[in-house]
Amino acid sequence: MASTNSTPQGGYQPSARLLQRLDEWEKARDAVSVAREALEEGIALELTENRRLNLPTIAEHLPFSAEMIRLLMAGRDVPPRERHRKEEGDPPVYKPSERLRDRLADLHTAEGVEGKVREALEEAIADELRANPALTNPELAEYLPWKQEQIRLIARAHNVPRRRKRGSEHRLITDDKGNPKSVVVPYDWYVRQKGADPSIVKR
Repeated sequence: MASTNSTPQGGYQPSARLLQRLDEWEKARDAVSVAREALEEGIALELTENRRLNLPTIAEHLPFSAEMIRLLMAGRDVPPRERHRKEEGDPPVYKPSERLRDRLADLHTAEGVEGKVREALEEAIADELRANPALTNPELAEYLPWKQEQIRLIARAHNVPRRRKRGSEHRLITDDKGNPKSVVVPYDWYVRQKGADPSIVKR
């Protein structure tokens, strides 16, 4: 993502609204990371305090598979699991602690907020493209943490008109003799250009 002080070829500068939405989304994304880290710490504490609690059992109460939990716990000094012996009777029924339930709820809340803030950011991106007809997706992508393909998908989802090519990117397709046979440009743009070939008609 380019510095917001830089000026791309088209002289575009992002609006204050877009920058605000981007800042809000980055903060919401950071909040998700914090909540997820807290949940992972809670899982480690749960497994440390109850050494007979196995990964498949705790996974039933979490949005992670047992294998994912095993990977998340790597490097957290979680002690190995103790095997339950038949002579000890039925294993105790596991109930997540209030601490773990609270941290899981915090993660769900943070993810919900992040989703809404991202939707607002995508709406601002679509509005930015509508307000700047000459702005290309690659130029706007310089200010965002996504590549131009993601910008294109956002534009399509919000019904932004597909008209974003600079004149320098437009080209003619010629035959073997060098005569133009078709044009890869918006037709209305092409016919306004000096030297436009009258043989090229709108199809």
